[in-house]
Amino acid sequence: MRMLLLALLCIITPSLKSQPYKPIEEGTILNLYDAFGKEYGLTKDFGFSCILKYQGKTILFDAGSNADIFEKNTELLNIDLKTVDIVIVSHAHFDHLNGLDHMLKVKPDVKVYFPYDFFWGAPVPFDATGTDEHIRDSLPTYQQYFDGAATKFTINQSGRFRGANIEFVKSSKEILPDMWLITTNSPFMGYFSGYPNKSFVEGQFQEQNNSHYKYTNLPELSLSLNTVKGDLLITGCSHSGVETIVAEAKRVTGHQISLLYGGFHLIPFDSEKVMEIVRTLKDDLQVKKVAPAHCTGHLAFKLLHDLYAEDYIFAGLGERIYFLEE
Repeated sequence: MRMLLLALLCIITPSLKSQPYKPIEEGTILNLYDAFGKEYGLTKDFGFSCILKYQGKTILFDAGSNADIFEKNTELLNIDLKTVDIVIVSHAHFDHLNGLDHMLKVKPDVKVYFPYDFFWGAPVPFDATGTDEHIRDSLPTYQQYFDGAATKFTINQSGRFRGANIEFVKSSKEILPDMWLITTNSPFMGYFSGYPNKSFVEGQFQEQNNSHYKYTNLPELSLSLNTVKGDLLITGCSHSGVETIVAEAKRVTGHQISLLYGGFHLIPFDSEKVMEIVRTLKDDLQVKKVAPAHCTGHLAFKLLHDLYAEDYIFAGLGERIYFLEE
């Protein structure tokens, strides 16, 4: 009898995978990849990805650390990645872009916006002239770069995502009406080399004084979408400083920020510094609501919630936010 009941349940209870894909609703944003959240049967992992729909366009912002987990979570959420119109990669850290391998497998020609990062395929300006620009003329032509042509040039590299429809974004730009990519650069938190008082050496963080910061200027993209209530600003990891990104978005668009969503990268800081940044967001930059995720950190979750109260929105893995609603 028990076996019969189990068999009947298997017949009448469809698996999540067998359910039809659900279209992303206009004005919604859904967290696809994160390390915290309620129990929806999704796989938690440290990384970030979200998907949203705005003015009829489905936008994937970042793609998490692991392509297999990204694939599994999107399938469990019944997301049809073939409907994605635009992919935005916030920055070139593994926990934000590895799922792009799966995305490009599903839709190879999707438009991808990527920060202007030399390490990931952006064109590289190069000067091979050397210290004596006239020495070239003393060499036979076959020993001269490009047979004696210009020694200042651009290297158009192929990069990891060879053949993909990638545009490397160097400066802030409006990619569609009321849809802006905001460019910033990290002053010190590039490839894990400049956390406050720490350096990433031989596979682990080591204490060091501030004079050893390495200024890598990691480029980042954030996304600003204009709504009647103000802008939705989405950040990936805020290595540039979340307050810097907000200020730059306001400068570029001229709009107030109605909702700040994503990773605020406050894990490295103590309570005094986190509170200083939180108050800057609320009081000085007048960010109306916050929906922190990913690298924001437990301490900042608590302090943001305390200060923002009802204007703090939970944005864990699997949570859907209606950003056009009051």
